[in-house]
Amino acid sequence: MPLRKMMHNGLSAMLLILFAFLFLQFLLGMYINLFISIPVKSPLFMMGYGSYGGFSIVMAHMFLGILIGLASLGILFLSIGAGSLRILLSSIGLFLSILLAGIDGLFFLFDGENNINSYLMSAGFILSMLFAVLLLIYIYQPAPQTAGKGSAY
Repeated sequence: MPLRKMMHNGLSAMLLILFAFLFLQFLLGMYINLFISIPVKSPLFMMGYGSYGGFSIVMAHMFLGILIGLASLGILFLSIGAGSLRILLSSIGLFLSILLAGIDGLFFLFDGENNINSYLMSAGFILSMLFAVLLLIYIYQPAPQTAGKGSAY
């Protein structure tokens, strides 16, 4: 099997895993947003957070965010060898949007639940879904032919 074909198969498998992770992340994030009240920040970093009931769900949300970040990094590395500029640019956009969502998620948690951080976190999530769909389209869509090859003109 040619190397590029393996890269495309690996990219599509990683994207399916990423979509499953993003779906779970969305559900956990909405649950946290609707049903969990995060306490005010503690001077001892994470020590003051363990006593409230939603701590395990927030930690699962954070851990899943780390997995999503690692998956997007893997997709970025696989797209380098795919040989398509469209795939590479989409995977860079995917990685940066997930990075945006993750950093603003941490700021939201540790900086007093600012609405701007919540907004940027959700914007990063939506952008990551957009770039992931673009990646799927570009993986399964044949590359455009260059003018001059087989052209009657």
